[in-house]
Amino acid sequence: MNSPALRYTPVAILLHWTIAALIVFNLSLGFFMEGFARPLKDIVVPLHISSGMTILALTLLRILWRLSHRPPPLHGDLAPWERAAAHGAHALLYVLMLAMTLTGWSIISAHVPNPHGGPKYFGLFHLPPIGPLSQLEAVAQKAAHERFVELHSIGAWIFVGLLVLHVAGALKHQFLDRHAELARMGLGRTR
Repeated sequence: MNSPALRYTPVAILLHWTIAALIVFNLSLGFFMEGFARPLKDIVVPLHISSGMTILALTLLRILWRLSHRPPPLHGDLAPWERAAAHGAHALLYVLMLAMTLTGWSIISAHVPNPHGGPKYFGLFHLPPIGPLSQLEAVAQKAAHERFVELHSIGAWIFVGLLVLHVAGALKHQFLDRHAELARMGLGRTR
């Protein structure tokens, strides 16, 4: 009888760490970019947007991968509440990855200064706006823009809190419980 895999697939590991790096990068930029002076702000804001759209695409790919590839089982010593917390945290992370990128896209869609579309994706092509938002009358568009900015800001703080819990949980299982938790995501050896 084959034992279940103890590690995520190489594709899942690559997606995890790539998305994680982009999220940390985007959160770091997002908290400070509005305070930057021009011309730095004119570089950083489109970079934040392009990175966010990359996160959206990779998250959708990751969800498809996850639906078609079973993850390794959780450690057998976990209490039922720990299993529930792990599943809940992962579900919330997926929700936030989608919600943050979609609210970001909504922000730029409700504020499209260029008649050809939104900002350029890494300088290559204009990002298409979300049609209904970009076609609102000026007052409604401004109100929608402000609402999405508020939701995006609140979501960023929730995301930071959830990421801290996610990392703390992984480190707790790795170092206090002595499970090969980090090895599941490609760091170190499985036992």
